[in-house]
Amino acid sequence: MANEAKISIKVLVDKGKNRVVFAEADHNFVDVLFSFMTLPMGAIVRLLGEQDENKFEALGSLNNLYQSLVDLPVSHFFTEECKAMLLNPRSSSYGHCRKLKLNIDDTEPTKYFICGEWSCNRSYMSCMLSPCNTTRCSRCGKLMNQEIRFKSASSSADDDCVSSGVFVSDITTFIVTDDLCVMPYTLESCIQLLKDVGISDIRHVEERMVDIGRKEVLDLLGLALSCSCPLTYLLLDGSHLFQALLHPVQGSFNLSTLIKNEVSTSPKFSLHVILQKSTGKLLFAEAEEDLVDFIFGFLGISLGAVIGTLMNGASSLVCMDNIFKSVLNLSKGRYLNSEKGIEGILSKPYFGYQYPSKYHVFPLEKIVPNIFVVLPQVDSSNWFDASYLTFERGKGTYTDFKDPSFNRELFKRSGMFKVTDDLVVTPNSFVSTMENLKKLKVPLIDIEKHNVIIGLEEGINLLKASLRSSSVLTSGLEDHLKKLNPNFC
Repeated sequence: MANEAKISIKVLVDKGKNRVVFAEADHNFVDVLFSFMTLPMGAIVRLLGEQDENKFEALGSLNNLYQSLVDLPVSHFFTEECKAMLLNPRSSSYGHCRKLKLNIDDTEPTKYFICGEWSCNRSYMSCMLSPCNTTRCSRCGKLMNQEIRFKSASSSADDDCVSSGVFVSDITTFIVTDDLCVMPYTLESCIQLLKDVGISDIRHVEERMVDIGRKEVLDLLGLALSCSCPLTYLLLDGSHLFQALLHPVQGSFNLSTLIKNEVSTSPKFSLHVILQKSTGKLLFAEAEEDLVDFIFGFLGISLGAVIGTLMNGASSLVCMDNIFKSVLNLSKGRYLNSEKGIEGILSKPYFGYQYPSKYHVFPLEKIVPNIFVVLPQVDSSNWFDASYLTFERGKGTYTDFKDPSFNRELFKRSGMFKVTDDLVVTPNSFVSTMENLKKLKVPLIDIEKHNVIIGLEEGINLLKASLRSSSVLTSGLEDHLKKLNPNFC
């Protein structure tokens, strides 16, 4: 598209090995890289799935989990909006990212709706708000589908900062390595990077200017989740290096001290694992709605929270770990913007309130929804227009905020679900179970069923395995499975 935003970067290429040594970029490119940390996992899956060409497979089994959510009948949810919000998780840093020169997150901002009945709300002298237009008013039973548009008190000030750096300084030049380490430009660091790849003669490198648009940024995001040389693959067709530099799938995760302190008090779930007796192989699992709710919650967590809060910079996604560490290493106020807790937004983001199910046990700080008091001022047929209403944040008489997912269950108590090793989740039935066993060529006499308790530690292991593996349950529950069947290996 002719008017599409583009970002220019300067790339130094090792001509002999046809590899990017590093890129030299301004704040616009680094802001985009850092914005990856703010994206919910479900949003990443959706954005990468919309790409025309699938050159690579990113995020392991989370793709299957997202597709399972798409395919799951809405009858299993309490309301239609519960499913809609799970499919479209919003970043808690949407307000910052909308100011990026190149923002890949096309998720719509939160909208607020009220009941369109003037008489219903006038009698109470206040209105109820809902972020969904399919919620029914608890007073009259009609749909709350009249959108309220308003400008928050802080929006004008924020809009004045659009031209400046969002996360980093707009007057600094940055160096970005092939595996996405970000550092301020210095001559010494550039020379050291050349030495690190064995270049002593400047004639062996070539300088190139590259323009990057939205498609290239999405490709870069997918590559950064898949290999340790994303710039080479993206800019130089480095397919010859791709397979050799795939991230290794590491074993069990060592919980950080912060997480360890939460393990004993975290809620627990039951998972029924079906094993093959003769081999110890995990065939599939059965779970109730509480555990399914918890697993689908993976999609609502931002990448920065996964890497920073839950995995302490050791997720095994090399490039993303490097971005996280770069955020921590940049001097606040000099290179990293110090306003509004930017470092925390990137390294330990909030958990968006769109998915605060009571079954979400990870120790993530949640955002409390903005509460706006709505007081009708004038008896008018257009009373829902913002010019006829008073909006106050957290003041006055507050009646209700009807977020259908706030502090509640999202799934009905609808029986068991089947969960495959690669996180395909479907409603369970005897027929589907028999079909599954037939497909696996496992006779009934060769299966056994065990109960595994899933807590915080197991949950984090499952989450980590889902980022890279197609055997999530086997990898995440390895210690349990070894104890259950001596044939497991």
